Amino acid sequence: MSRISISLVALSGLLGACTGNVQLLPNPVYFRYGPQGHVQIWRLETDGVTTVQLTDEAFGVDEFTVSMADGSLAFVSNNQLFLVDGNGENRRLIADGNQVDPETQDYVFRGFVEAPVFSPDGETLAYAFDGLHLYTIDTGVDEHVLTNLGNLLGEPFVFDRENYYPGPWSPEGDMLLIIMSYFEGSTLAVLEPGNAEPFRRLWSDGAVCCTYHWAADGASVFVANSSYDIHEPGLWEYDVETGVEFDLITGQADSPQYVGWPVQLPSGDLIFFHGERFSPDEGIPLTMMRSDADGSNRVQVRPESFHIREALRAEDASLVLLTQSSDRGTVQLVLVYPDERPQQLLLEGDGFWDLAWGP
Repeated sequence: MSRISISLVALSGLLGACTGNVQLLPNPVYFRYGPQGHVQIWRLETDGVTTVQLTDEAFGVDEFTVSMADGSLAFVSNNQLFLVDGNGENRRLIADGNQVDPETQDYVFRGFVEAPVFSPDGETLAYAFDGLHLYTIDTGVDEHVLTNLGNLLGEPFVFDRENYYPGPWSPEGDMLLIIMSYFEGSTLAVLEPGNAEPFRRLWSDGAVCCTYHWAADGASVFVANSSYDIHEPGLWEYDVETGVEFDLITGQADSPQYVGWPVQLPSGDLIFFHGERFSPDEGIPLTMMRSDADGSNRVQVRPESFHIREALRAEDASLVLLTQSSDRGTVQLVLVYPDERPQQLLLEGDGFWDLAWGP
C-alpha cells in the first residue's frame, strides 16, 4: 500500500510521549486525505496522534461511511460502491454505476453511486443509485426502495422531478432521513424500512440544507445552515411524526443568522456554531453557542471565533473536531472543548474531508 504523508503537530506528539497512552478522543476518527485523484481513507486513533491509512484505491475515494458495529467501511471509488472489513481487507463490490450506459435517458439522475451510510447497528447500508437502496450486510439482499423520478419537461441535467439521497439514520436505526431534491429546490422526508408507507415528508417553507442532527429520542430532526449560498441560513426543528417545521433561529435579508452543527444535550439545550456576518475576504466567523431548546437565550460558550470547513461533534457534545485553514495555506484538524480548556491542534496537511466517528 502506498503511503501519503501527513504532517503531525509536534505538540500532540509530545503530549502522547510524555503522558503514555493518553486518550484524547472518545473514539477513533475517520477521514479522507491525500492529493487530488488519490484521496484515501485514514483513521486517527484515540490518542490524537497515531494515523493509519486504510485504503489504497487507484482512483481514490470519493465518499465513505463507517460501521459503528465493527469498523467496516463502505466507500465510493470510480463510481463503484465497495465494502471492506475494518482493516481495509476483504474488498467486495456492492454497486457499479459504470454499468449504466451514459447515453441512457436521464443518465445524470440514473448513473451515479453516492452517499453511503451505515445504520447504527451496522446491519444495513443505505446508498443512492437511481434513487434509494437498502443493502442488508448479512444476506447481500439489495432493495431498491425508491427510484428517482428523472427529468421534468424532458430536459436533461437540470430539471429533476424528484431524486432521493440518504441522510443520517435515527439513533435507534428504525428511521432514515431522506434528502429529496427537485429543480431549484429540496426538502426532507423520513423513511421507516418495512413500513407500507414509502415515506413521510417534513414540510418546509423552502429548500433545506446543510447539516442534520437527530434528537436523542428520535422524535425530531434539527437542520442547520451556516453557509453563504442560495439556501437560507438558520436553524430549524422538524417533528418527525407530523412533519411540522419550527423556526428556531432565522433572520432577515439584512441580518442573516448562520448556524451549523447543532447537537441537543440531555437537558434539551442546544449547542451549535453561530455567526451573523459574511465577508468576502474572511468568510463567516462562527462562535460556539448554547441556547434553550427553542433557540432562545443564546450564550457564547467560548470567546474565539472559527472559520470552519467541517465539524464533528461528540454525541454528548463534550468536544468537537473541526477543520479550518491556517495562515500557511494548510488545513488544520483542531480539537475544541465547550469550556475554557485550550483548543489542541492534532493534524495539519493539505486537507481533511468527511470526518466521521468509528467504533
